[in-house]
Amino acid sequence: MLCTALSGPTAVAVEFTGYAVLTTDYVFRGVSYSDSHGAVQLGGEISVDSGFYSGIWGSIVDISGGPGRQRDVELDYYLGYTLDVSNKWSVGANIVSYNFPGAEGLFDYDYFEYSLAINYNDRVWFEYSYSPDLYHSHYSAQNFELYTEWPLGGRLILGAGAGFYDVSNLSRSDYSYWQLGVTRPLGAIDVDLRYFDTSDWVPIVSTPDRAEERIVLSARYQF
Repeated sequence: MLCTALSGPTAVAVEFTGYAVLTTDYVFRGVSYSDSHGAVQLGGEISVDSGFYSGIWGSIVDISGGPGRQRDVELDYYLGYTLDVSNKWSVGANIVSYNFPGAEGLFDYDYFEYSLAINYNDRVWFEYSYSPDLYHSHYSAQNFELYTEWPLGGRLILGAGAGFYDVSNLSRSDYSYWQLGVTRPLGAIDVDLRYFDTSDWVPIVSTPDRAEERIVLSARYQF
């Protein structure tokens, strides 16, 4: 983590955070994006004390939509703003550009998603997300997600969450997903063990094997 200040009439504190992750499976909204295989992920974020932040994130993926439809890399860009409305409550908004460079096939899977979030005391988060053109299909999708974290003994952090992904405009279906896990810092690395599952698989968005229950082990290094 690197902090600096830009001089001028009003000084602005700028903070950079980078991180690297090794995981046994990349899971997005309950669905494996790495076909139940391991993945390497890298990211970096710049934030300023006014509440604005921007970042880039990338991961190896392994998503096949049939013959000639393969995605091997995901690269996301995001921009957001967080406002503290009290000493415990904050609200925020962001936009994320999901990209799959080098994807094979006739489909353009890149899309934008817009989100609104509420945070209570860095313990409970609720987020609503809307994509007006999922996978450039001309069909919209929306997601509702609730997540919470609570400290346990021995420096363990318990995390649990659930969500509902409405992709019925695209696939004529929707599904729920949930997770439960623990995180523990070991020196400069955070180790996370987590259980994921979904209510069902959804055509186009997932497959039966990628939407089934799974346990994922991850290690995250922040710099």
